[in-house]
Amino acid sequence: MAQTEKQKYIILDKLDEIEIREYEPVIYATVSTNNDSKSLFRILAGYIFGSNETNQKIAMTAPVHMQKINSDVEQKYTMRFVMPSKYSLDDLSKPNDPRIIMEKVSKKKYAAITYSGYNNQIKFNTNSLKLIEILDDNNISHFGNPIYLGYDAPYKIWGRKNDVLIELSE
Repeated sequence: MAQTEKQKYIILDKLDEIEIREYEPVIYATVSTNNDSKSLFRILAGYIFGSNETNQKIAMTAPVHMQKINSDVEQKYTMRFVMPSKYSLDDLSKPNDPRIIMEKVSKKKYAAITYSGYNNQIKFNTNSLKLIEILDDNNISHFGNPIYLGYDAPYKIWGRKNDVLIELSE
């Protein structure tokens, strides 16, 4: 089985159960919806499996990023696939699905907390609150909604890795 490329970051600091990470610039294929997150994976998987202008096949990477954003107006679900590091935006075929946005993101800093097992809403919420509490207790400025990172295929049983990220203010 081929090794899955993982998104690159460096650990700048460790504090209690969290890491302060700096993520390298990256290209994401992103899709959002107002309904739920179940169809998002299928849309992005279609893109990397060849549903694009040149039928380009793109390797799966890890992690998959998922975020739920609640506002006064709507609830929005976003999923991002990290594109393999060998590609530039010009190397990637244009998606056939207009809901997919290709974007290059600059270097960013996040606080992260890691947990194991299968993810669920309770684990995500518990770890999100713990992460925010540690940041607040240490006067570390942050913003935005927590981001879930899933690293493993659904059929992997042992050694699963999950992260919650919160973006840090400079």
